Amino acid sequence: MKKTFYLLVSAFILAIPSKAQMKCGTDDVHNKLREQHPEIKEWEIKLGAAIKESLDREKESNLKLGKTTATVYDMPMVIHIVHDYGIEYISDDDIFDAVRYWDIVFNKQNADTVDVLPNFKKYIGNPEIRLRLATKDPSGNATKGITRHHSYMTTRGSDVAKVGNWPNNKYLNVWFVNKFDAIHSGAAAYSYYPSTAAGMPHFDGIIGVFSYINVQKTIPHEIGHSLNLSHTWGNTNNPGVACGDDDVADTPPTYGHTSCLTADLYDTRCATGYTDASGTFYPNSPLAADTSNTQNIMDYSYCEKMFTIGQANRMRAALTSSIAGRNNLYSPTNLAATGALQPRPDLKPIADLSVERGVLSWGGQTAERAVFICQNSTTRFQFRNRSWNDTITSVNWTFSNTPATASSIEMTGSVLNTFSDAGWATITLTATGNNSGNTTLSSQPIYVASKTAYPGGYNQYFSNPSDFKDWPMFNHYDNNFKWEYLPTNGYPSGSGCIRYRSFDNRPTPERYTQTQTGDYDDIYTPAFDLLDVKTTTGNVNLNFYTSGASSFASSGNQDSLQIFASTNCGDTWVRVSSFDANMIINNPAQTTEFAPTNASQWKAQTINIPTSLRTNRTFFRFRYWPSEGANNFYLDNFAITPWTTDIKEVAQNKTEVKLYPNPTSNDTKLCFTSDNKGEALITVRDVTGKVILSTQYSFSPNTFIQQEISRSLFPSSGVYFLTLTLSSQTTTHKLMVE
Repeated sequence: MKKTFYLLVSAFILAIPSKAQMKCGTDDVHNKLREQHPEIKEWEIKLGAAIKESLDREKESNLKLGKTTATVYDMPMVIHIVHDYGIEYISDDDIFDAVRYWDIVFNKQNADTVDVLPNFKKYIGNPEIRLRLATKDPSGNATKGITRHHSYMTTRGSDVAKVGNWPNNKYLNVWFVNKFDAIHSGAAAYSYYPSTAAGMPHFDGIIGVFSYINVQKTIPHEIGHSLNLSHTWGNTNNPGVACGDDDVADTPPTYGHTSCLTADLYDTRCATGYTDASGTFYPNSPLAADTSNTQNIMDYSYCEKMFTIGQANRMRAALTSSIAGRNNLYSPTNLAATGALQPRPDLKPIADLSVERGVLSWGGQTAERAVFICQNSTTRFQFRNRSWNDTITSVNWTFSNTPATASSIEMTGSVLNTFSDAGWATITLTATGNNSGNTTLSSQPIYVASKTAYPGGYNQYFSNPSDFKDWPMFNHYDNNFKWEYLPTNGYPSGSGCIRYRSFDNRPTPERYTQTQTGDYDDIYTPAFDLLDVKTTTGNVNLNFYTSGASSFASSGNQDSLQIFASTNCGDTWVRVSSFDANMIINNPAQTTEFAPTNASQWKAQTINIPTSLRTNRTFFRFRYWPSEGANNFYLDNFAITPWTTDIKEVAQNKTEVKLYPNPTSNDTKLCFTSDNKGEALITVRDVTGKVILSTQYSFSPNTFIQQEISRSLFPSSGVYFLTLTLSSQTTTHKLMVE
């Protein structure tokens, strides 16, 4: 649902001659967009008329070459860093340097204009648009024009990764992410035309891969798009296909280029005369006799050095139009409200830290961020200083939970620590700026697990909040999609349970700006002594019940639950099972928040624990991945036993009798405990009362029995009744045969 403008991938950096197939469908996307939103076409028409009116006031054919215009426009900006504390966590100084260079380009001060080919030097335009980082945020608070958002969306760059946008008629929003999603793969950045932004103001702005923040003129190229410039060959993302034009009189028709080879710089394939924006045909135009303007910033050549005078005027005309509120950006009122003309304020630093991969005793590192490690582990937590918003002169770390080491080991920008006490650990970081004071962050980002293991035969029904004292839950991205304790709606009679809240409550602000896909959250179990499990079956099973639903029947729900085990206190994790949506979505879709209200809405789950993971200290981790169209998911009655979930109650309760599975399309088992005599009569009848089986069995006394009933016994699908007669009781059970 957007107008996208893609740049070249890193293979095209600088003037390296290279060719590649651009993964792009801008024309298709734009055409579909206009079909679905006819108002966008109306905005295009209005914007075209506004630009023509502006250009008519100063005919491009009569431009005073080399002279500046009377008005310089200031445009407030805000830079949003969407990150997961990875390499995309660009420093403030890098951002300041990049904005400074973009501003140079938009004021024709970039030194590389001296390298423009002689025949185009006289056409170099000066947009005279000053790019200003805001010094006031939308609430009037002091800012340096930079925000940082911790989000999984940094690896899924798209419109929904545009977290925390500021009003588009007051600021030019620019986002940087780690990489784009699959739909936008191969792109360095993209932007919106004003006409499209008018219909979708929430997504207006520029989004780019962090590594392109100052590669050639990637962002000036995108700012050009946001001010209604097309590529020099026209409104497609396919350079080199055919001669095209951008409706700017002093940019010659061109194929477009993906390198700066001599043949590209002096390309005359389209120099046969052309028609300008007013409809005038120039068969022997000086421009037509010239080469293509390969060094134009709106080309893909990666040797971009200039805008033309016509492009500068077109951008200024778009900026003075009311379409998408562009003309409010430079208004005196807005410049005062955003503080765009004020010097950068000297603010206190914003203290921030991240938990990095744990450092192992032999010098290696854990595979992922170490947020869960045993007390007195040889693995050390690693914390990294991420403070920003000022020049940080010093930081001070404070740790709760009795450090096991005498003192923290200082590293470049980070510290290592271990802990002797079990439980949540509080990490406090105080960051001091160069001359503006300090700020302190206190958080509990890690959990130190007890090494004491629960014995075999463990059962947890989550009846009370205290049951979670050693079941830490991690909401990694601090959002509304997370594990939580619920005192109701459990299995089977509505007591407590665990809920993963993933209800797709659109269009809440969070859902509007971030897709759920890519998020994940963890809940960890305490340690279990699996060698202590007394098993006659040879199996050790992890049992639990689940209940789930989706929000929309046609949503294509992709929720998943992954279960991992660790035998080395969280240094490494092995996936033992993975449940896709078909296995955990067992209830009809509903558009309201789902909550189970009876036992029939729950599903029994069993995971056989491999022998290699049966140690005297085994931890488990439940990781939930929500997706679009998700609803809530529930988990209850966790147990470790030799039996499967369906028959665990029968095996542990001598009075219980159960058919499993039921309904069935194959064999089924009648599960019960034999009495003191060990004798049992099993009778099977159809719905008419006709007996189709009556057999007397002898079993070992007081033994759990799983008597198989063959599917071949039943002549057809339907309802049957199985009666079990022991010396002490008689019970009858309905069986559905499919």
